[in-house]
Amino acid sequence: MRFAGMKELKQKTRELLIAAEKEDIIITAHGKPTAVLHHIDPDDLEDYLFENDPAFRRKIEGAWNEYLAVDGTPIEKMIDNLEKSRVRKKI
Repeated sequence: MRFAGMKELKQKTRELLIAAEKEDIIITAHGKPTAVLHHIDPDDLEDYLFENDPAFRRKIEGAWNEYLAVDGTPIEKMIDNLEKSRVRKKI
């Protein structure tokens, strides 16, 4: 992990972007961390946006709460039930 100040970010943006392909870079302002420069592959962009979009997270949480409110089955229980049914079929 590397640290870079705002001045370095402004003067060496391209170099820092290349360096970020190998390691995260903490950007500092007045010696205090303010941001992280993290490399992202085009294939990972969609996942990153979904994981970090507050509106999307609220929708998922709302849907999950609605599911549980109508006696939905948690995924852990579904997996357990599927594994139990596989064992019964093998016997």
